[in-house]
Amino acid sequence: MTTELTIRRYRSDDGPRVRELHETAMRDADAYVPGVPDDDLESVTETFLETGGEFLVGELAARIVAMGAFRPVDESASIATFVPDLVDAAVEVTRLRVAPDVQRRGYGRQIYRDLEERARSPSIRGRPKPRPGVCTTRTASKRCIASDSTTSTPPSN
Repeated sequence: MTTELTIRRYRSDDGPRVRELHETAMRDADAYVPGVPDDDLESVTETFLETGGEFLVGELAARIVAMGAFRPVDESASIATFVPDLVDAAVEVTRLRVAPDVQRRGYGRQIYRDLEERARSPSIRGRPKPRPGVCTTRTASKRCIASDSTTSTPPSN
């Protein structure tokens, strides 16, 4: 089996495999709650891709084993309350998952780095580039995607 991860943008036919990966990873972390809707995973194109965000999948031998996304932060997000100037340059990183059987191989870090690179690219998002030294978002693990890549700390898998 190949161990090199191929990262690409989400396609509409990825939906069932993305939802399966999400459920598998969340169950493994004992964080899955049956019956709670995941509306964003039911409408990835509308939620992420059509709103200036991104959704990436990582494949090994045609199997989706990793995923992650970001979406722009809007005025209703809590960060806007504390730092209103960041709204135009902030994104929320979300849905970072790696299949339990391939964790600890750096796949989550690869997805995270590709997301960070795309988030910094104004040509991808059509939004202003973050200012140097400004935190653009915090992940669930409270690590910051800083606009100066030397201070960025990707989450571990």
